[in-house]
Amino acid sequence: MKIFSKTLIAGSVMMASSMAAAEFTGNMALTSDYVFRGYSQTQGDMAIQGGFDFSDKSGIYAGVWASNVESDPAAPVNYNSSSIEVDLYAGWSGEFNGIGIDAGILHYEYPGTNTDTNNTDEYHIGISKDFGSVSAGLTFNYSPDFYGADDAVYWDLGLEIPLTKKITAAIHYGVTDYDDDARGDDYDDWSLGLSTEVNGVGLDLSYIDTSGVAAGCADDVCDGRLVFTVSKEF
Repeated sequence: MKIFSKTLIAGSVMMASSMAAAEFTGNMALTSDYVFRGYSQTQGDMAIQGGFDFSDKSGIYAGVWASNVESDPAAPVNYNSSSIEVDLYAGWSGEFNGIGIDAGILHYEYPGTNTDTNNTDEYHIGISKDFGSVSAGLTFNYSPDFYGADDAVYWDLGLEIPLTKKITAAIHYGVTDYDDDARGDDYDDWSLGLSTEVNGVGLDLSYIDTSGVAAGCADDVCDGRLVFTVSKEF
């Protein structure tokens, strides 16, 4: 889930959840643009997203998450007639000597797609640390058949910095490395964001961009953009 892989600090979040008894939680969001690893998945349009999570005191977790997507045969993002992404994931998180550890598997499914290779499995292992004034995380993601291409690796580095009691700054840097250029160019993506919570509703404003896309951004799907997201957990 792009919301799951999407923050490297997720290891710390899951680690905290694992300390409590088994629980089910849900989440929903409305975002101005669904961006995954620097690429818009909705051709710059809005997206409605949501999911459910299970976590246990043992550290085991699992969940499902979904979002609308848009396909464009002329653009790098093309799900061949599918308008929905469904992510299924499971894993384990815990702590060792103050270091958060998270490992798991994520399956990207696109119901109705005309190309089964769009449905992709990805494995990850990450570490995270809360230093008080800043939280940091690093995650290694690996797919043996990334959207029909060969092996692909994604390195995800994230920092979260509390600016005030209510406002947090987030910095992200990601590196995509394809074993086979059939999927496209190796490239980097990055983002800077501010988030807060008002009456239990999360608000996030982020600037997201890419670098190193040698072929350019068809239909501007990987150009820099501001993304505003409203979310709620329950």
